[in-house]
Amino acid sequence: MTSSLYVDRPGFLHAAHPLGKLLAFAAFFVAVFSLEQPLAIAPYVALLALAAVFAHAGPNLQRLRALLVVIPLGAIVVWTFFYRGRGAGAPFQPSSAGFLFGVGMGLKLLSFLLLNLILLSTTRVEELTAAFTRLGMPYRVGFALTLAFRLVPLFAGSASTVLQAQRLRSLGAEVRGVRARLAQTVPVILAVFMGALRRADQMAIALDMRGFALPGRRTFLLERPVSARDAVVVLVALGAPLSSWAIRAAGYGVFPR
Repeated sequence: MTSSLYVDRPGFLHAAHPLGKLLAFAAFFVAVFSLEQPLAIAPYVALLALAAVFAHAGPNLQRLRALLVVIPLGAIVVWTFFYRGRGAGAPFQPSSAGFLFGVGMGLKLLSFLLLNLILLSTTRVEELTAAFTRLGMPYRVGFALTLAFRLVPLFAGSASTVLQAQRLRSLGAEVRGVRARLAQTVPVILAVFMGALRRADQMAIALDMRGFALPGRRTFLLERPVSARDAVVVLVALGAPLSSWAIRAAGYGVFPR
């Protein structure tokens, strides 16, 4: 497994400026976050799914398919039983109002996952670091934020390697029962944790050797010029919160309290 979700394919979003994509990310996040009803959120999810197809994010959708299914379904189940708005029944009693609210929350979480997937599939980690720095964020803070994008798939790959090694040594045979399965994950967690500590120490040494702590203005190898496609991205991004505001102003988009 690679240490990045970036898909090196030519495309409209790949060539867009990272600052424009960050603006689009924030605009869609605000638009979807302000809505609750499933019918109001569904068009945004459909638009993001279409953008993921044009961004050639299919391999990442396949890799993260479990998260894209389990997290929205978990939200639906939880809110079906715990929704306390108008139309809800007794505590811990499922209701149709809770189910509808849960569907809205599930679609909202799905849209957030698709947003991150599109951004990371079309933007290199180095470009995100440069974009955060140009927004006024200290270089070290921007580097730490983008480093998380790189380490998450790396740790997932390490866990997969450990599991395969254990199966080869007959330590990962299928077991039954929750307690037995939990006990089986302990060696995996320990191995991944120790590997993370070793990798962090090696990374600190490599950064020091490359002058990470030196003062002065930072320059970046990857530089993208601003073009007409960036104006299109910004206009589409601004349309998202404006449309969500119009939906709420018309009396839709949220559940009555």
